[in-house]
Formats: sequence, structure tokens, C-alpha cells
Amino acid sequence: MQPSTNPKLYSGLWPSNVARAAKYAVRFVQGEWKVTVLYESGVGECFLAVDGDQTELVAKVNHIKETCSSSPGGVFYLNEFRHILVPVPHQVTDGTKAHVYCAGRFAGILSFHFEGVALDTAPIRRDGTPMNPGDEWIGPRPGVAYKLAAGGNDIFFESPGLSEEDSPKVRPGVSRKVKLSRILPDKDRVAQACAPVKKLRGHQGGRFYVNEHGAMFTPTSENSGEIKYIYCGRIDLDCWFPEPKI
Repeated sequence: MQPSTNPKLYSGLWPSNVARAAKYAVRFVQGEWKVTVLYESGVGECFLAVDGDQTELVAKVNHIKETCSSSPGGVFYLNEFRHILVPVPHQVTDGTKAHVYCAGRFAGILSFHFEGVALDTAPIRRDGTPMNPGDEWIGPRPGVAYKLAAGGNDIFFESPGLSEEDSPKVRPGVSRKVKLSRILPDKDRVAQACAPVKKLRGHQGGRFYVNEHGAMFTPTSENSGEIKYIYCGRIDLDCWFPEPKI
């Protein structure tokens, strides 16, 4: 989808800034706009610039930024449907910190290098073999956040309420909580969607992230207080929320 001259608010889940490393950003690097990601290694944090040419993705993100705020660069997300989600801060008081627009669909692969090691957001180990659920997530962590409900039997997300029209607007003071159990009448399919995360988080539930590869990973706290991210598996789109129209 080419950039629209009149961007529309995204009708699906609006990602929130719950973790600094959970997003991509377009930044000016060595004289050009590049896709970057904050990478947390064992020795600290650093911004990594994308390998290869991603000028089309940069152009789509910057088009939204410039159209809606007249300033290029900044945060964006890729969700499990590969929709390019671009939050733009705004001055209107409607209960939101930013409005989220969709810049189309991303068909490529984002890869980065850190100290000579190739990194991407696919669930692949450094030796090239597939990750197994329960493995520590070692790659970059951009993704959109969902929550496994207490009890581990449902998944939900919360986003601002939007009006139902061709060009939706934020309904001030209105939020929507969307539960998978209300989307899928088949309890077995809901249980199937919950199972990979429930296996790791248990009945207490909690936050987990889904990225553009459909990979799920969740933060866990160890006895030392250190937070690690654990791979849960991939989502099954047949047991998931419907894809929003873009």
C-alpha cells in the first residue's frame, strides 16, 4: 500500500510504549534516514542500524510523521500482520498521548549486526536453527503487547475507542478492551491460543509481545531480579484476532 495523502487512524491494536526496546525507530544515521532498533546486550544498550536498503519503509514512516506532525523520524512498530504502525504525538486532549496511523504493509526482513553477529527478529538461534518454546529470546525485541488474562484462559488488548466511520476519530474518554474469547466462540481455539504463553506465565497471566514474524516472547524475572525474555512460540492466525483493514 502506497502512503496516503490523508492518513487514517489504525482500527486495530494501538501499541503502547511499555518497553524501550519494544519498538523500531527511523533515525538520521551517518547522513541518511535509517531504520534502527534499541538492542539490549549483556553489556549495555546500543542503537543498531538496519542492514541493507530499507528506503521504502523509511519513506512510508516519514510520510506519516511529516504529514501529521511536520517532522520526520521517530518510533514505529510492525505487528503480526506486518502492518506498519506509526504513532504521532498530538496536541488535542482526548485521553491519548499519540494517534496511531498505518503506513501500509511491510514485506521484507529487517536484520542488524552487533559485534559481527547477525541479528533479526525471527525465532532463530545464532547457529541458524529454529528456537524452541522456553528458549531465551536473544534478538531485538520490537513487538506489540498483549496480555494473558489472570487464570491463563483468555488473551486481550486495550486501545482507545474509535468512531465507526470511514475516517474514524478518537472518542474522548472511551477505551475498548478486546477479548479473544469474544472474537472466537470456539473455546478450544481460545485455549489453543493461550496455551504457549500460559505454559510459561502460568495462571497469573501477564504481558507478552508479538512481532512481525508472529513470534511471541514474554518477560520473566529471575531470583536475581534480572528480567529475561523467553520465547513462547508462534501465533496461529486461525486462533487469533482478525486482521484489521488497512
